[in-house]
Amino acid sequence: MSFKLTPDYILDLFNQVTAGNPRPLIEAVDPEVRWRIGSETKDDVAKTGIFNRADWVEQVLGPLQSKLKDGLKLIPLEVDVLGSKVYVEFKGEATQNNGKPYNNNYLWVMVFSDHGHATEIREYLDTGLVKEVFAGN
Repeated sequence: MSFKLTPDYILDLFNQVTAGNPRPLIEAVDPEVRWRIGSETKDDVAKTGIFNRADWVEQVLGPLQSKLKDGLKLIPLEVDVLGSKVYVEFKGEATQNNGKPYNNNYLWVMVFSDHGHATEIREYLDTGLVKEVFAGN
């Protein structure tokens, strides 16, 4: 049986992260995903470049979460599913360890396999804000 990709499925993944459980989202990503953040140019401070799932968890998610007091709340604004492709626009809200707000806007373009795993993600965000988080915390 084939996996059925729906906006509700994607919303549930994001709601789980907001509830403190990123595991369903992480498990929905293929281990060998091609996850491009911003540009293909690797920048360890802005967290841009190309990552697989393990690298993203280790080099992006973990370090960012360590700079935020209570994790990152993901607020989906729009989810569109077109065949195997998903467009998710969302806000990320958190408080940095230094007390300043971290409010970033994101757009993820995700391509899913028939088995329900994201095999490609293109992530767009304010990388300047990410740099500020790492410089100020």
